[in-house]
Amino acid sequence: MVIVCEEDKRIKLGLILLKISFIIVAIISIFKHGNSTLLGSLENFDNDDVKYIRSAWNLVENGIFSYEDISKPTVYIMPGLTFILSFFVIIFGKFQAIMAFRIFQVVLQICSLNLIFLIGKKVFNKKAALIACIVDSIYIVEIYAANLILMEVTFKFLILLLIHLSINALETKKTKYYVLAGIVWSLGCLFKPTIAVYPLVILIAWIKSRYKLKEVVKYASIVVSIFCIIMSLWWIRNYNNFNMFIPFTKSSGNPFLQGTFINYNQDKGWGVEYRSSEDPIQSNEYEVEAGIERLKIYGKEEPLKFAYWYTLGKTFYFWYEPFYWDKILGINYDWALVEHYLILVTAILGIINTTKEGKWNLEKQIIALAIIVMNVVYLPYYTYSRYSYPLMPLMIIFSSDYVYCRICKYKDSMTRKRQG
Repeated sequence: MVIVCEEDKRIKLGLILLKISFIIVAIISIFKHGNSTLLGSLENFDNDDVKYIRSAWNLVENGIFSYEDISKPTVYIMPGLTFILSFFVIIFGKFQAIMAFRIFQVVLQICSLNLIFLIGKKVFNKKAALIACIVDSIYIVEIYAANLILMEVTFKFLILLLIHLSINALETKKTKYYVLAGIVWSLGCLFKPTIAVYPLVILIAWIKSRYKLKEVVKYASIVVSIFCIIMSLWWIRNYNNFNMFIPFTKSSGNPFLQGTFINYNQDKGWGVEYRSSEDPIQSNEYEVEAGIERLKIYGKEEPLKFAYWYTLGKTFYFWYEPFYWDKILGINYDWALVEHYLILVTAILGIINTTKEGKWNLEKQIIALAIIVMNVVYLPYYTYSRYSYPLMPLMIIFSSDYVYCRICKYKDSMTRKRQG
């Protein structure tokens, strides 16, 4: 009992020291690099991050939720990130808000580390959970992401919190966890609509756990009601501005159209008529139509090639490189690439070991299903590393179990050698 308590104390101390170290390094990087990590220009507003910043400025100053054209309301993006940035703009002012938001993201990264530990402890054990936190904290992409003005850090935190609450909800069948999970899921949809498919994970878990139909209806009704309440203001706003029901955004046309090009190679041109319009919603519809037309033509000509592209091909692009587009603290891309592949390879080995041992308990199934479902939902569109980044902590949790098992085997072999 004393040994266990001492071990718990060491793990807690290790976690505290880890978080303190991460905070120090992340804050140093933020003040060292400042706005040099912006993807676009605050003069030209020519990339996602600076457009989000301008969107927040415009919302605070003029009360218009905009994106491309600040004089017109938009449904090109979800409002989550703009709302958070607007909060900081109101408190700190236009430019100080950018730095404040970065520091806020460091706080979210620490919260995410806590969630990684809690999930890892639940799924495997405390030591594996601590290893997962160590791996995540030295993964340079986490420091880089905290410097960006994008929604990926917030979205990652929401995914981890949702999975943590989902595991508790499924294990305990307590209504409070379903309520909390419903709130987090709905808030996640205000950032990225792709998380709207997450209930498929829970549905599969319900089936495998043999939930009664009465229980399924009860919990599903609670979550759907919460979703409708939280999303209703967005739906009302969209209807008032555009005279139509828009559940999420009207911006999927371009990534859908780009996704029809194998390896994203557009050297041979569009191959179909490309129409554009000054109306963004109309342009979105034209792009969807062009994408469907391309699939009808070229999908019929090369069905196997397109079948491969829309499964393994896009999955490769989803995972094959780290979300690391610039140097942070002098660390180059090659180092980030090595870290990235060490995580992916050990995670895959961990998943293989779990499959061989037949130890797919509920918690592991939730994590694996979340990875698969979120991967699949992006396949119709343009896929790249920015979209897989929020799922990397889930891969790290599987990776940590593999590392922990290897350490245990090494210790056992050394003990046997000494005894021999």
